[in-house]
Amino acid sequence: MDADVAVLGAGLAGLSAATAASEHGARVLVLERAPATGGSAAISGGYVWTATDLDGLQTEDSGEFQRHGHLVVEGYRAAIGWLAGYAPPITAEQPNLHGRGYKFDIPLTQLYMTRAIAAAGGRIEVNSEVTDVAREDDGFVLSVSRDGATETVRARALVLATGGRPADPEVRRSLVAGGGLVPPLRGNAYSNGGGARIATALGGRLNTDNKGFYGHLWASGVEPVAPLDFIAFTFYQSEEGVMLDAAGRRFADETRGDHNNTTALAAHGGHALLLWSEEVQQRAGGQPFVGGSLPMDRWGISRARGGRADSAATADELISMARGWGYDLDRATLDEDVVRQRLGDGRIFGADVIPAVTMTFGGVEIDSECRVLDANREPIPGLYAVGGDASDIYHKGYAGGLCAATVTGRIAGSSAVFAARSPKTSAAASPPA
Repeated sequence: MDADVAVLGAGLAGLSAATAASEHGARVLVLERAPATGGSAAISGGYVWTATDLDGLQTEDSGEFQRHGHLVVEGYRAAIGWLAGYAPPITAEQPNLHGRGYKFDIPLTQLYMTRAIAAAGGRIEVNSEVTDVAREDDGFVLSVSRDGATETVRARALVLATGGRPADPEVRRSLVAGGGLVPPLRGNAYSNGGGARIATALGGRLNTDNKGFYGHLWASGVEPVAPLDFIAFTFYQSEEGVMLDAAGRRFADETRGDHNNTTALAAHGGHALLLWSEEVQQRAGGQPFVGGSLPMDRWGISRARGGRADSAATADELISMARGWGYDLDRATLDEDVVRQRLGDGRIFGADVIPAVTMTFGGVEIDSECRVLDANREPIPGLYAVGGDASDIYHKGYAGGLCAATVTGRIAGSSAVFAARSPKTSAAASPPA
């Protein structure tokens, strides 16, 4: 159970780090606490995308904590080419939100990554919980609980890729103004902050002031029972509708996209009335909002699964529906130009929506080489954080999670090999050219 590089987490970020390290000849050990590899990436829509350029990234996310998004945008082309070397994308490049990207069969891509890791002499262990970690002069010592036994692992370098903190209910509660709502989890249940806890135990810094997150709007009352529900419950059509608060007033620019509507809702208390037109409903139910994804009637699915979702043929019916859900909707709001234009003349569809959280943006602070920073903002020798564990890739916007996982994973995997091969792991260590 000794390794040059140990990677905690077998989602796309962790497998990218492990694969990159294996390509450089390192002996890699991947430890996954879930019973299977894949992480949230394996149950995602599969789009590896990001902003078109740095100006587009800045327009989307001008937050003060957006410090590392440039790595994703600048690393996009190389990441796509690298992933395609393991499994080709299943679509051509196409527009995606405010950027562009390719759809991959992520489980297949991860399968070939695990093959490469094993072929290079590496190991992947599932059901493996790290219960303790300590530093040595030449690396790290980990206590790992697996199958009722505790084993000791020694590694020269350590990569934290546990998926961030979205599975921690209190973290999700902290993302919503007022703290009165624990948003549902729209991702795997194993990413509960393990990487953050290990980083702090080793002297790393956390940025908990970054309350940004990636997620989507769901109807209140729905309960996911399968990974596809994470997509089926999502109201991508919110970008063509209107969101109203309890007083019946708009509070966001809905055209910025459903993921931005979700964070705007979290900042506004966590509940909103979402309305859209019959024309949008027909389009949303008949074709995907993102090319290459599955067409499905998300409103109908949510309604059938117990979500607060309904429709109205007249203004009076709509007002009655809204007030039954606790929204003080009146005719004055319905007569506003933007509202009237977006809702059209036909039947009105709606849902009482809440934010569902996929990925948190605050977490372990890193530098541009994905090295974990200590209290003095100096890199901790041999310690890296990637993907959802890495803080401040985004803050008040979003430019792709799978691309961020791939890019940061590759950076850390290559850097970790250099650190592992140094005579003594050095804070000044840099990745190989």
